[in-house]
Amino acid sequence: MKTTKRQFLSVFFILFFFSSVSFAQNRANYNYSNSEYDSDQKPTQDLPSATIFSNNVQQLEATVLMNVTADEYVAMFHIEQKGKILKEVQQNMDKRIADFQKELQELGIKEDEMIIDFLSLVPEYEYDIDKKLFSRTYNEVPVGFELKKNVHVRFKDNKILDKIIAKAAENEIYDLSKVEYFIKDTDILYQKLRKKAFEIITKKEKIYDSLNIKLSKAEKIADENFHTFFPFDRYRSYEAISKGKTSFSKNSKINDENRTPSAFYEKLDYDKIECIINPTILEPAVQLFFTLKVRYILPQEKDDKIIYILTPTGELKKVSLKE
Repeated sequence: MKTTKRQFLSVFFILFFFSSVSFAQNRANYNYSNSEYDSDQKPTQDLPSATIFSNNVQQLEATVLMNVTADEYVAMFHIEQKGKILKEVQQNMDKRIADFQKELQELGIKEDEMIIDFLSLVPEYEYDIDKKLFSRTYNEVPVGFELKKNVHVRFKDNKILDKIIAKAAENEIYDLSKVEYFIKDTDILYQKLRKKAFEIITKKEKIYDSLNIKLSKAEKIADENFHTFFPFDRYRSYEAISKGKTSFSKNSKINDENRTPSAFYEKLDYDKIECIINPTILEPAVQLFFTLKVRYILPQEKDDKIIYILTPTGELKKVSLKE
């Protein structure tokens, strides 16, 4: 099978326009000019890739992404209780949790949708100074106890998270450690992604076939990979660092305003993904990514062997033999 460089260039430009989609994003304060915002902790864009290393082959790849709203959520709150008497520490901790659980029932959260995860119970120490005429000794003595627990709350409607946090604060529970996202039937969702990826590959094969590059009839080897990206791994932080501009005297005392870091949810970039299912999302979503790569082993043309025969008359004749 013979193909020219012009044919391959034509395929390249056809596939480029076939798979290109343009997206725009308003990045607001995060992209503020003149370096007035200092950002860090950028989520990486390391998409899994099906890798094939071989020579003299043609390869096609399809990438598909699906945005999925979580079916259930689990909020994790951290609680600490300190005191001098162990019994009082336990009672105070139990009361805070019981009151919190009672108020959550008002939001429709059942008792079995909340569990307590015990972390630690340790004594606290201070140093007692023993003074003598020519020496001073520091002795470590227990002065109380510290109890730590986590409270896990499961809920289905993301809109009530603010109300859960408010109920927690009313019971002196301020530390929301993490919110986990859960989706059902991931196997069915990945089957949809796989089917879509095969459709993309089939369309690309037809483009090559139209140029007499018969990929659809070539020997094929396929490799695939997938990954689930959860919202808690996709938050990016930034901090406003713009300052007032004025002249100060040498002995002036300067009190800068305290600036706390902010953060926003950043979905996976769409620029390198061919097909996005449910592309527009309002709330942070679970993102399912699937990639399929197919290697085509094309039949190579066999060269003719040329043999020269010297005849009895001294004439040299060329004989072409095909393998």
